[in-house]
Amino acid sequence: MRIFGGKILERYEHGASVTLDPMNAPNCHLNSNIIAALERYEHGGQIYDAAGKAGDWLDFSANINPLGLSEKIFQTLTENLRGVINYPDPNAAELKRAISVRYGVPEKNLVVLNGAAEFFYLYFNATRPARVVIPAPSFSEYERAARAAGCDVKIFFTEADENFSLNVDKLEVNPSDCVILGRPNNPTGNFIAAEKILRLAEVASVVVDESFIDFLDAESVRKFASEKISVVQSLTKIFAIPGLRLGFAVVEENFARRLNLSKDVWNVNFLAQKAGVAALNDEDFLRRTRAWLELEKKFFVERLKNFRGMKVFPPTANFVLFRHEQAEKILHELRREKFLLRSCANFDGLDENYLRSAIRSREENLRLFNALEKIF
Repeated sequence: MRIFGGKILERYEHGASVTLDPMNAPNCHLNSNIIAALERYEHGGQIYDAAGKAGDWLDFSANINPLGLSEKIFQTLTENLRGVINYPDPNAAELKRAISVRYGVPEKNLVVLNGAAEFFYLYFNATRPARVVIPAPSFSEYERAARAAGCDVKIFFTEADENFSLNVDKLEVNPSDCVILGRPNNPTGNFIAAEKILRLAEVASVVVDESFIDFLDAESVRKFASEKISVVQSLTKIFAIPGLRLGFAVVEENFARRLNLSKDVWNVNFLAQKAGVAALNDEDFLRRTRAWLELEKKFFVERLKNFRGMKVFPPTANFVLFRHEQAEKILHELRREKFLLRSCANFDGLDENYLRSAIRSREENLRLFNALEKIF
């Protein structure tokens, strides 16, 4: 049973699936609370029209590697396309080996995922912590997954004046709590130190989302995975395959066995498994990505700071959070020119004056800045 906004949206029974759609069901009324809840969980990358057709947007709202699909992944997908007539390997053995080799973690500690977001739902349904503590602003799926599992949620607001840095000593957590942290955090870009995570784990359980860590030359906390620390990572952003959905988690061995028994047996499809193996063996692609970001991040921030009234928060990964009193107007004018940026109005702790932009190629970034110059 899934609960959303106080309403039962779906109920699964033996031999039947009953959907109670608040938009259409005669006994359900779409009230303002449900509408607000649905809007809170919207994401970037909304390039589709009402008919489901992709528009010709230049999409800065989704934080995807602008180097695009690597040749190795493209070739692998092409060569294996006919293989979709078969079920995927339910154990994802080849993919797990590739993850184990690439990241130096034992296969027995791995859970492969249909994108990193799947892990939050698996985790909270399996553990049902008394309370989930979420520093804000952060990725909305943390809260959505916690509430879907019936957990109480405590939002801890960080301060813009402190660049949204997290003081873990102010969280006031209990042993029955679970704290979920982005590293780097989306949308702020903050990167919490490993020692702070270890200190939190002395008291509460901690889930660390390292979905953007491959963009950085930084050490992961995967090696600290234990009964108190679980680490999840997306592979869709760094390898530009969000349409395939792929990720993995590193957790304590017994917990990995439990989650692997709890998830959909074919949660990672055939092509995603093949693409993941190819991607993880493409060290050159990762090297080129980091070299691109090191240069482009500095260029992007310096150009953005030049606009009058712009407050830019220091980025670590491939996206930038910024604030401007006319952000809604900027967003509207850019949409008219077919540019998509991410409004941060539905992030806890932010408002309509905050925007997030992906960092893309130099050519694309220059097109964005030319459009901004016309607006200003």
